[in-house]
Amino acid sequence: MNTKRHIFLLCSSWLIFWGSLSFAQQPWIEQVTAMTIDGYFKKAEALVNQKIAETDSALAPCLYLASVLNSRMTHYESNDQAGRFTRLLHFIINKANQQLDQPNLSDSLLARLYFYRGSAYGYLGFFQGQNGQWFKALKNGLKAIDDLTACTKLDSTLFEAYLGLGTYKYWRSTKLKAVLWLPFLKDLREEGIADIKRAMRTSSNSRYMALHQLVYILIDYKHYDEALEYSEQGIQKFPQSQFMWWAYAHVFFKSHQYHQAIKAYKHLLKLIESHPESNPSHWLDCQVRLAEVYKRLGQTQQAKQIARLILKHQKDFPDTEKNRQRLAHARELLNS
Repeated sequence: MNTKRHIFLLCSSWLIFWGSLSFAQQPWIEQVTAMTIDGYFKKAEALVNQKIAETDSALAPCLYLASVLNSRMTHYESNDQAGRFTRLLHFIINKANQQLDQPNLSDSLLARLYFYRGSAYGYLGFFQGQNGQWFKALKNGLKAIDDLTACTKLDSTLFEAYLGLGTYKYWRSTKLKAVLWLPFLKDLREEGIADIKRAMRTSSNSRYMALHQLVYILIDYKHYDEALEYSEQGIQKFPQSQFMWWAYAHVFFKSHQYHQAIKAYKHLLKLIESHPESNPSHWLDCQVRLAEVYKRLGQTQQAKQIARLILKHQKDFPDTEKNRQRLAHARELLNS
């Protein structure tokens, strides 16, 4: 598996919930955020659609719907909602442009409009990067940075804007810089991490969106102890969240703490098997990771046993490139 690419895609597209507005911590916003973290996408989408209908397509619920669709596509490893997702982002950008053209806007309203538009550009850029459109991703990412920076200058208490800023700064300094061969790009990793930590000052559930993002960034930065500390906070707040448990388990895997990784992956496997909206590909991925950990510990029989179980069910998984790679790895483990 291309682990670095997997981390990039997971971090950059899952749970970048820039619509979690600290200036409007309404109960429905907290509910949607929690539903998304716990993987109940149908409930989250239904609630947001209800708010869109009630508010005549206001920008905030539209941005939440984009967030839910984005998380859902990443969860199911599918672009089946790509059309709706990108149309929604362009709608947010165009509607924000129209409102920004109005005279005599207050600083508070300007900050929110820059936040909405910048978040939409950010989602669009990350989606393009996820699908190999790197120059478009860079272009829209820079637009997102401009808008979110303007937002924070007008209102420094909009902590969620710092999540978008920090995430883009970090991954631009690593993944985009490497892919696009742009050596002139400054290393903004430390600045990005500081911005994400600032985003965590919010008291809303979006704090845990920032926390989840930070865990993967700290893993990539090889700051494993700090990543573990934050991932533990995530599973304590959301003990049923597969997303939080993936991050928690991955800290152990990347830091070679294999016995703890086994416990974490086994618990994650139970969550996957019991959740009504689970992705069967996650069951496969989790089993492959368990088998790999057993192999690294020298427990080859346990690794082979899991590999046999995987291959026994190989026709149950969607035929995707990722799953073909996972199944190929299972065959390697069985034959090694």
